[in-house]
Amino acid sequence: MGWGDEILAAGQAQRWYEADPSRPVAICDQRGRVRDHPIWQGNPAIASPALVQSGVPVQRVTNAPGCRPYIVYPFTRETGWTFDQTFRARDYVARIYLTEAELRRGLHAHATYGPYVLIEPFTDHGNFLWHHQRWVALVEACPDLTFVQHVHADSVRVPGTHQERATFREACGLLLGARAYVRSESGLCHAAAALGVPTVTIWGGCMDAEVLGGYPLRVDIVDAGPGSPCGRWLRCQHCRDAMARLSVDEVASALRLALQMGAEVASC
Repeated sequence: MGWGDEILAAGQAQRWYEADPSRPVAICDQRGRVRDHPIWQGNPAIASPALVQSGVPVQRVTNAPGCRPYIVYPFTRETGWTFDQTFRARDYVARIYLTEAELRRGLHAHATYGPYVLIEPFTDHGNFLWHHQRWVALVEACPDLTFVQHVHADSVRVPGTHQERATFREACGLLLGARAYVRSESGLCHAAAALGVPTVTIWGGCMDAEVLGGYPLRVDIVDAGPGSPCGRWLRCQHCRDAMARLSVDEVASALRLALQMGAEVASC
């Protein structure tokens, strides 16, 4: 999951820091080495390697490649993941601190397009792929909504959308400017939870939404077919079939619900 894993790590650090704000939290690997990551930039809950080296008292949490809290180890690419049922991502909501330049991405997009829904159809994990034509159909099914597509080098344009090229952190700024976000499971879905943005997450049948989903302001679309979640690392027919069962109407309805949730929060 990449950046999403590091947002989950920040969520663990946030929970520990709120319990003891006198000491920031150092996020460590299996060997106890203090880690750093760009998504943690500016986060007062997280102790950087330099801060730890300076002798400041810290708390320590272990979360790194090879020791993620939601995965049962060991696993292989062939067997795929088994998910630790004692972990719930919604219990560890992170915070993300954006720079002024990153915040301006969302402000500028909103000023340019008006209220918008952000989407990102691209995924490099085939088991999370909701077919491109369904994204096209989703936009066509919601003619009253303005869609902005977060794009990068590998993106395929969705007709009827405005495109914004952005890095991950810049895309977080675009999230903050959006009414809602629609995406298959990814790091930016966890970023949206950290930023309080209503989100529709299309899970398919690979990952365990009970373990990794369920955030506030989140509508999770999960395949209920046999064998889900399979946890497969390599591409599999089960996941293709699971994604195919998730209809455009189902995602469009979920988007309407997410927009309603966001409006209710805004009116409070």
